[in-house]
Amino acid sequence: MDYSELCEYYQKLDATTKRLEKTAIMTELLKNTSASELKQVVYLLHGAVFPDWDERKLGVSSQIIVKALTTATGTDKDKVIGLWKKHGDLGLVAEELIKNRKQKTLHSEKLSVGKVFTNIEKLATLEGKGTVASKINLLSELLGNASSLEARYVVRTVLGTLRVGVAAGILRDSIASAFNK
Repeated sequence: MDYSELCEYYQKLDATTKRLEKTAIMTELLKNTSASELKQVVYLLHGAVFPDWDERKLGVSSQIIVKALTTATGTDKDKVIGLWKKHGDLGLVAEELIKNRKQKTLHSEKLSVGKVFTNIEKLATLEGKGTVASKINLLSELLGNASSLEARYVVRTVLGTLRVGVAAGILRDSIASAFNK
C-alpha cells in the first residue's frame, strides 16, 4: 500500500470528532489492507511502530527532526525553527517546507507503508557513535521522498504526536468490525 493512501485516511480521521465515523473510516481502511501489511497499518494508525508493552524507543527529539528537515529541504535551520514557533507543530512545518522545498532529489521513489514503517523502526536500533547522523539520514530519506502530506504524518509518527484521534478503543472496534464474519 502506498503511504499516501494511509495519509488520506489520516486526513479523514482528523476531519471528524465522531467516534462512529472514525470507526467506519478505519474499518474501510483495514478491509482494503493486504494481510501482509495489516500489522504495520494497525501500528501506524495507533501512531507507533511498536506495541505499547514494548520498551524500545525511537530516540528522536524535535531537534533531530529540525536537522532532518534542513537536510531534506535545503532550508535554513533558523527558518525551520521560526515556522515551528509559528505553527507549534513540526508536522505542519514539514508539510509546508516539503510543499515549498528548494532542493529536489535526483531520484525519488514513492513511499510505501512498509518503507516508512521499516525506516522508523530502524531508528530504535541505532546505537553508539554516529547515531544522530544515522537517524537524520533515515528521516531525511523519508522526507526527501515524501509528498507534503506524507511529510506531515511521518514527522508526527516519529514524534509520537499523530493527532488524528485514534484511541485504543476505536482501533479495537474497527478491527472487530472489519474482520467479524
